[in-house]
Amino acid sequence: MSQPSQQLDHLSYFPTETYTNMPTTMMQVSQPIAHSLGGQTIKQVPALKTIPKTQSISIELVEKSMFKPADLGIEVVDNVVWQNWQPGREYTKNIVLKNVKVKTQKIKYNVPSSRFFTTLYPKPIVLSAGTSFSLPVTFRPLEKIVYDDKITFHTKEGTFEILIKAVLPKYDIEVPENINFDMCAAKDFIEASFTVRNSGDLHTSLDWEVCEPFTIQPGVTKLQPGESRVFNATFKPDSATVYEATAVCSYGPEGCMSKTAIFIGIGKYPHIIVSSVGKPSTTLNKDNLEAVIQFGPTAVGTTVQKMVELHNLAPVRAPYKVEHTSALSRIDTVFQCPKMTGIVPPMSSVKISISYSPNTVDVTSVDYFSVVAIGKVSKSVIKCVGSSIGPEVALSAKVVNFLQINAGEEATRTVDIVNSSDIDAEFQFMIDCSESVFKFKQISGCLKANSSKTIILKFVPIHPINYHRRVTCVVHNQGPLFLDLIGTCHSELVKPAVLQAKHLDNFRTHVERGFSVYPPEQLNELRQKGRLELDDAGALMAPSIGTVENPSEHPLHQVPPMDEYFNDGFHSDIINFVPHVSTDVNVVDFGNCQNLRVIEDRNVTLTNHTKGKITVQWMGGAEKTFTVTPDVIDIPPLKSCAFQIKFKPNAPNQFFGAELECYAFYKSLRDYKLVEDSTHCPPWCVTLNCAGQTFMPNNETFLPRYTLDAAKLVFPAVNAKEATYRTLLMRNTASTPILFDIEKDPSSTFSVKPSKALLKGEQQVFVVKILPKEVKTYKHKLTMRLNDNEKYNKELELVGSAEAPLVLLDTQGEIFFKPTCVGTSSKRTYMIKNVSRIPLRFEWKLRFADKNLLSVVPEAGIIQPNESQSQIWSFVPKQEQKYVMKPALVVWGQGLSSTSSGGKKKQFDVRAVGEGSIGDIKAEEGYLDFGDVIVGSSASKHITLFNNSSCSLHYRLSIDQTLDGPYPEEMTRTDKIGLELDRMEGIIPARSRQIIAAMVRPIRRVTYQFAISYQLITPEDVSSASTQEPQHLCHILVTGVFPTMSITDARCFGSAVGISKKQLWSLFSLDNLNVCLDSDPSARELMYSVQTRHSHQRRPPVYTRAIMDFNFSAAPLGSEACFVNLMFENTGTVATEWAFLFPSDLHTELEYWAETGEFDEDELHEMKVMDNNLFTIEPRKGKLDPGECGSVTFSYKHFIAGTDRLPVLLKLARGREILLNFIGVTVDQDRHYIHFPSSKHMFTPVPVGEKISPKQVYELYNGGATSVRYQFDLTPLDLIRQENFDQPIFECLNPMGEIPPGRSLNIEWRFSPIEAKTYMVDVPIHVHNGDTAIVTFTGVGYDKRIMGETMPMTDQQDLTGVPGVQSVPVPGQLAFLSQERISFGNLPLFCRGRRMVFVSNKSKNRPVSFEWHVTCPTDSQFLSIGPVRGYLNPGESQMCRVNFVAAGQPSFYDLDLVCEVTDQVEYNDYKNRLAEWEAERLRQKYEFTITENDLDADKRIGSPEITDLEPQKQKTADDALRMSETDFAKYKTLPPISKLSPDEEKNECERRHKKANELWEKPEPPTPFLLHLGLTARTHDIRAFQANFPDEYRKYYVDRCLSANEEKKDAPVENKKTEIIDCKQSEADLISGVMANVLRGLLDDSAFHDSVVKVMKDPVPYFAQIGARADKIEPRQSPTPPSSPVGRPGTRPSPPSPPSSKVSSASTKKQRKSSKSSLKSADRSKVSTPDTKASKTSTPRYTKDEILKVKQEEERLKGKQEMKKLPEFGNSVESVLENTILNILSEALEGEFNITARPRFIALPKRNGSSTSRAGKL
Repeated sequence: MSQPSQQLDHLSYFPTETYTNMPTTMMQVSQPIAHSLGGQTIKQVPALKTIPKTQSISIELVEKSMFKPADLGIEVVDNVVWQNWQPGREYTKNIVLKNVKVKTQKIKYNVPSSRFFTTLYPKPIVLSAGTSFSLPVTFRPLEKIVYDDKITFHTKEGTFEILIKAVLPKYDIEVPENINFDMCAAKDFIEASFTVRNSGDLHTSLDWEVCEPFTIQPGVTKLQPGESRVFNATFKPDSATVYEATAVCSYGPEGCMSKTAIFIGIGKYPHIIVSSVGKPSTTLNKDNLEAVIQFGPTAVGTTVQKMVELHNLAPVRAPYKVEHTSALSRIDTVFQCPKMTGIVPPMSSVKISISYSPNTVDVTSVDYFSVVAIGKVSKSVIKCVGSSIGPEVALSAKVVNFLQINAGEEATRTVDIVNSSDIDAEFQFMIDCSESVFKFKQISGCLKANSSKTIILKFVPIHPINYHRRVTCVVHNQGPLFLDLIGTCHSELVKPAVLQAKHLDNFRTHVERGFSVYPPEQLNELRQKGRLELDDAGALMAPSIGTVENPSEHPLHQVPPMDEYFNDGFHSDIINFVPHVSTDVNVVDFGNCQNLRVIEDRNVTLTNHTKGKITVQWMGGAEKTFTVTPDVIDIPPLKSCAFQIKFKPNAPNQFFGAELECYAFYKSLRDYKLVEDSTHCPPWCVTLNCAGQTFMPNNETFLPRYTLDAAKLVFPAVNAKEATYRTLLMRNTASTPILFDIEKDPSSTFSVKPSKALLKGEQQVFVVKILPKEVKTYKHKLTMRLNDNEKYNKELELVGSAEAPLVLLDTQGEIFFKPTCVGTSSKRTYMIKNVSRIPLRFEWKLRFADKNLLSVVPEAGIIQPNESQSQIWSFVPKQEQKYVMKPALVVWGQGLSSTSSGGKKKQFDVRAVGEGSIGDIKAEEGYLDFGDVIVGSSASKHITLFNNSSCSLHYRLSIDQTLDGPYPEEMTRTDKIGLELDRMEGIIPARSRQIIAAMVRPIRRVTYQFAISYQLITPEDVSSASTQEPQHLCHILVTGVFPTMSITDARCFGSAVGISKKQLWSLFSLDNLNVCLDSDPSARELMYSVQTRHSHQRRPPVYTRAIMDFNFSAAPLGSEACFVNLMFENTGTVATEWAFLFPSDLHTELEYWAETGEFDEDELHEMKVMDNNLFTIEPRKGKLDPGECGSVTFSYKHFIAGTDRLPVLLKLARGREILLNFIGVTVDQDRHYIHFPSSKHMFTPVPVGEKISPKQVYELYNGGATSVRYQFDLTPLDLIRQENFDQPIFECLNPMGEIPPGRSLNIEWRFSPIEAKTYMVDVPIHVHNGDTAIVTFTGVGYDKRIMGETMPMTDQQDLTGVPGVQSVPVPGQLAFLSQERISFGNLPLFCRGRRMVFVSNKSKNRPVSFEWHVTCPTDSQFLSIGPVRGYLNPGESQMCRVNFVAAGQPSFYDLDLVCEVTDQVEYNDYKNRLAEWEAERLRQKYEFTITENDLDADKRIGSPEITDLEPQKQKTADDALRMSETDFAKYKTLPPISKLSPDEEKNECERRHKKANELWEKPEPPTPFLLHLGLTARTHDIRAFQANFPDEYRKYYVDRCLSANEEKKDAPVENKKTEIIDCKQSEADLISGVMANVLRGLLDDSAFHDSVVKVMKDPVPYFAQIGARADKIEPRQSPTPPSSPVGRPGTRPSPPSPPSSKVSSASTKKQRKSSKSSLKSADRSKVSTPDTKASKTSTPRYTKDEILKVKQEEERLKGKQEMKKLPEFGNSVESVLENTILNILSEALEGEFNITARPRFIALPKRNGSSTSRAGKL
């Protein structure tokens, strides 16, 4: 970097310090030049004159030197841009540089390279902290193009650039690339705003174009440069679809330029569900789509609100509208929804309120609201139900009796008015206390809920008469109450009888009976005459015969309170009873009396309707404003009298009003002396309302200030010509009275009481009555004239109706049922709606023929006004046909008279149509296989049922279980059914499917077969249900299994490398283990899983009875660990999880305080084994899928001498528990030890009666490091022989011998039973210098006549589970055998068995060599294998032929061949190291240094095994040996036995290690890898074989030579010593030299090489076809007649096969004898078989030569036959066939031909016939 920094100082990327070292030469500036740097072109400042032009710089240097101004502490703009410029003008802008650092900076800069941009002369700029500097830059354009340049600034810390450019004006806008509207409800809209900016330099117009459902506002606009405009885009989808549109914005001159924006939106259908507050939306189902809101009892005049939740289940907002369809059609709408429209946010809910404002008492109202989502895609109904209640006000007393008082006095009583309801009550007593003798302290007011008031009453009589007035208490929104006020006034002269309450009761009775119109004196007279009697209550009654009128005896007629109050003859044309006294008017209106001095009067007529004289007494006095004259008068019976009412106002501009009161009574009651108690009658009170006003002209009446509780009165529905009432409350909110006058309805439908009066108090309760004349709706505008001024008139809307029963039927009165299965019911709902305003009682009527087919629930009931009610109809067809039924609906008004308009019954006919049908059920899969399911678990599948019929089917399923397994029927009979269906009964709709979940739970390891049947249910037809038979539906098959696995292979290495697979299989009890793994676990084994199998005990409890040993055999102390690989395979069909649990895994660690610290001997031993990790398993747990294999490695380390045991639990998840006792023996080096895996041995069963029992083998293994001599104690054999008639039952053929270390020896036994029973004998086995073991030998003898085929003869009684192919890989194994177990089966004696084994090298880069060995020298007489050794390249295989010769006596054979495989790479390395060692040994042998310290060197010349690494520094092994010998020579006795201390042991180890490093040991050859090949066979005597295996005998060739040799072996043979030929060394050298020269000459002879190659390339001959053809011709020559010639030209007999071995002398003699006999037979044949033609002539036909030739041919043929019978010939033929087949297989393996290819047929040319054949034809 130093050279560029000195030469290129003018570049911007060099530090400032470089400029101080630059030469002060003048720089010449030229145009920028371009340099190519790394394939790129950059601009560079012109170089100095001093810089060579050829020099280049690196672009990485430039890039690294550029910084951002902010990083260097300079605050400056990034670029300077000129816009809106014109050519030829000058434009200047300033670049402001500000130092934002705390230290001063020095800045240099380069001027722009272009001449169009200029600035100040470049000179250093010094900027203090916080100061700025402005650098002017001038732009002088010449033409309309884009100018681009830069100014580079240099600081001490780096370089930065400021770009300067001049741009042309252009059109450009900034539009967003896409606008995502997200999701929107269909028919709804969503808006999105986006901004468009005019980023160009020119004014432009914008025009948007976009397709539906997108819109943009504004669509057209204009933008100035730099101006921005916000546009609103709207997305309004029509359906649930994904919309994507391209919005095009045109701009520029005439819109020639455009930019696009992608609009994306998703339409979704909204869905709104209504529910009550607090209830989820799931409360609505398909059967109930209404959300019901119960308002409960609500007070009239109040308003109650309840909330409803609208749930939007869509991810878009949902605008909604609430529809109230009944609000327009009904007159009594009491439900309102204030918020009729709104929006529900997505995936949320909103609440809307519904108000209930009842206006009529004791009415149940029902109404419906519909919530419709936008687009009307969903509709939910809200049903509102409310009932109205009024106040419950009562008086504490019905009668108030003031008793008797004197005139001028007053009496006081009280009465309580009680409100027992929860609402306030307005009440008013209809009495004018100022004019009445009865005074109320309070006549009106508001009674709070659940409260009472005490009303104080005063009685102020003026005249001495009886007083009785029935005062009405009108309660708002309730019927009136009546209070009877009675009293008696006495004076000095007049004393009437005292009036009692019982007199009122009797009076009412008399009125009912018609006695009240008679004066008391008449009644008394009639009673005295006996024409009247008294009843029990003291009232008069007619006797049984009675008077003329004879009133009927019946209870008192109860008049409704409203009728009693309203029907007074003035406000209503109806009267309840004929009045006793009446006036012609009840209101006297004096109008406007402007002259106060003139007394206005009006006349009123009072009529006596009784049959007695009455006295009328008016209350009041002359001082009153309204007076009556006369005030008292007597009126005769049935006469009338006129009274004058005078109005005397005392003030102008006032309203006056009063209720005048008068009492009329029978004149005979004026004195008590004339009155009897039984006929005492109370007086009648008559009232008269008077009103008038004195407002002068030009004076307006008072402004009425009042409130009405309702502007509209809706009356309850009634029958025609029946009345109903409503109350209206007016409150006077001013202090002046209000004169009201209510106009009368011209139609007399509506009427009001009181109609005219002066309201003096605070409130007035009006009672409004409607009396409709016919069934229709009545509306009337009631005008209320207030204060006698029209402008104060108030109109009140009155609405009422008379109703008749009317309902609206759904579907125009037709009910259609779907096709229904015969015997079942089909249900459907049918809606009826009460469109009248009265509650209706309904009842369905069915024809008799339809009653068995149709039913409805409910059959009768009540339906409220405007309520829609649904009934459930059931249709039960009896046959397969169509039905048309005609039910009828009868409705009438609830609680109304049958003669009224609403109570008349009305019938509506309905037409019901149904069809009866039949069908069946099918399953989608007739056979459902669950496969294998673990016992105790479950598996589920679905069964799909189809109903293809047109009707719904009711079904019931049944399950039939069948078990197939090893369990007896008695055990499985009580098992539960292992199949569970989630639905055993159900209904399948027509033409549909139904899915039923089937769950199987096998409880045993058996095959379950379930037959599922169905039965059609006819619940409505019990008779046919019993006749239905189950129909088959489907089969379900499931097999209960346990997780199983088995051991498919075993392999051992390490210290157990010499153990064969068969031995290993026996040591580990693998056959028993496989049996246990395949068996069923017990219930206790399934109690715990792997995770829960814990115990706090040191020795966890054992829950399994499967206990077996894993015997790791024995090995010397310190030897290599014993490794055993077991291949576990999941043989089941379910995954298997397994784990090997050590005692530590099963033990739960307790707290320290809980440990006892006491351990027994077994626990201590287990702790020792586990602490030293003597037994290990890798992996400890795993999982195997079905068919999967996994290898587990078990190891046992020989660290500690002794026998080690460890219980290990093999746990299968949901399967078996097997306790494995790991046993391993470590033997001391000097101990003589034979390993006995078991103390018992079982011989193969032998049939009774065998002449020669087969030999059997018992194996002994030497597990120690030294040879072991053994001896069997045969004394027990002699004892059992004596017990069995001196017959040898057990024979040990080699009872003593020696076993090499680490090897096995076969002990031959012969078991010869004489009875069919089990024999047992305990035989001691003595080990020399070792222990004695006792082994129990067991043999079973059987009678094969009884056992038959159940006891087959085989060679593998105890090896059935040993696999024949290796599947467990062993580390370092290169070669593999194709099979590891060969079974020759059952063989007859003196035959041969042959098998092939392939040795394969699976390595990819390592060649190997192999060599076969027998484990026992005696095995070589039975076995041969070839080739014995070989060489295999990587990936190569070689075939080895194994021959077994069945010689000797019948025996069981279990032989073991060992194949030593050597890695040639390691072996070559060993040979190289050995050659180096040998060279060093030779060097040390011949090179020596004589010194005085090494005088005995010549004595050590030999072949030492250890050589020095370096002769100068290290000692030889002989020196070490000599030193050790001299050391031993110093001591005559052994050193004392003592244990070394740890320090001494450490020093000894260091000394040995140092000595080992000084010596060069002889290289050891690589340890070969051993492959074991096991062979099994069983030989039989020939006759026994023929008897036991007659079909197999012809497959074997018996070699008679072997039997002859066997006989020779059995015969006494003289021992002949082999003569040894002496050979001198010179002779041996001569012979070896000659042979070497011969072989060398052959190797150097090229002709010999060519001949060998030619022989190898010899084409394949086609002799086979020729031989086959000759065989076909030969049979034709055999029956040749004697007249024909013996031999034909051109025919040659096939040459005899040469014998493969030398023929014996005996066979030669036989051959000679056979030839002589053949000649004799030939002569006899010649004489005895002459030709027929020759017999006629004496001349012989054949010559002597021909006869001789025939004899020779016959002799030759007999010789051939004799030769074929020779054993040597058979052996030769067998050998030829064997080698031929071997060659074929070898060539096939080498790939020379395809052994599986189809054979080729050779078409030979047509052969011409011979002359002989032609002559024969002639």
